[in-house]
Amino acid sequence: MKKQIMFVDDDPHLLAALQNVFHRDRKRWDVVFALGSSAAFEHLARTRFDVVISDMRMPGCDGVELLERVRAASPHTARVMLSGSADEAEVSRATAAVDVLLGKPCDTRTLRETIERLLGPPVPAPMV
Repeated sequence: MKKQIMFVDDDPHLLAALQNVFHRDRKRWDVVFALGSSAAFEHLARTRFDVVISDMRMPGCDGVELLERVRAASPHTARVMLSGSADEAEVSRATAAVDVLLGKPCDTRTLRETIERLLGPPVPAPMV
């Protein structure tokens, strides 16, 4: 069974770029791209994700609140925050809600390696 990954951001251009970059991972991961927290909550109501990666600053429900809700509903889901903020209070608030906090912009290699690390080693198929 493929791992479920969701990216959440309010910038459609960034999501389109991520979709293009992570297209090559489609054989090992099911990747969903949610435009804002409302769309993310719709996906979360239907699917259990292994990793959720969210932007920090979004209108309405920000990334911290989103990931806090993910943690409450699904404690085993890994949570990654992408933040371009240098505000100490925001970073401190985010740190409590996430497993990994990455600076924005974040290169795709670092992002892919972070996801792989959070997912752990692949589990071999059982021998029959």
